[in-house]
Amino acid sequence: MEISLLLVAALLYLGLAFGLILVVDKLVGLVFRDPRRPLQLPSFDIGRTLAASQKFYRK
Repeated sequence: MEISLLLVAALLYLGLAFGLILVVDKLVGLVFRDPRRPLQLPSFDIGRTLAASQKFYRK
């Protein structure tokens, strides 16, 4: 029982750490982006990633 709780806690910790890294990466990308490029919304990037992953699984 204790091992499974430890495993769940470790997975939650890794998930939160990965999420924090992604948020910081997006913020740094917004601050230090090329001003000549148009601003893209993050939701568009997520949709494009999901579409690409669906195409990958169909093959």
